Amino acid sequence: MPQWIHTLTVDASYDEVTCVTGIGIVVQARVGVTGRGPILEHIAEAHTGVAPGAGEMFALFRALEIAKARGFTRIKIRSDYNAMRRHLREHHRMRRTGDNALECKVLDLAREFVWIDFGYVPRRKNQTAHALARNGRFAVQLTKAARDGSCRRA
Repeated sequence: MPQWIHTLTVDASYDEVTCVTGIGIVVQARVGVTGRGPILEHIAEAHTGVAPGAGEMFALFRALEIAKARGFTRIKIRSDYNAMRRHLREHHRMRRTGDNALECKVLDLAREFVWIDFGYVPRRKNQTAHALARNGRFAVQLTKAARDGSCRRA
């Protein structure tokens, strides 16, 4: 196992009334082989235009973008959406393409790292990222369309 790994724990929260997806990312260093190190950063963002149900994948994509921008080369991405992260891990290991445009972007970006692992975090241990995601929904000024609820699907 690589000596220096950054762990990024992600979560997403969607507000049907405002059509805003909040994402939360906790960036953590690693100390030694098994020990988690200090939390380096808490990130909360709000995004419009993210399809309902795609929030967790989008949060993971943003975490990869942030890790790349910070110059991280060895990362562990943790999510409480176990089916999604297993699917991504399998596709990444088998060098398959994604099933949709966002998944393709995630897998393409994941291949740019020296080492990456898609790990699971139980919901009960994902409270910080979850709180950041919920708070992130309110970090953007709402447009009239969002306030009117016109982003709802028929």
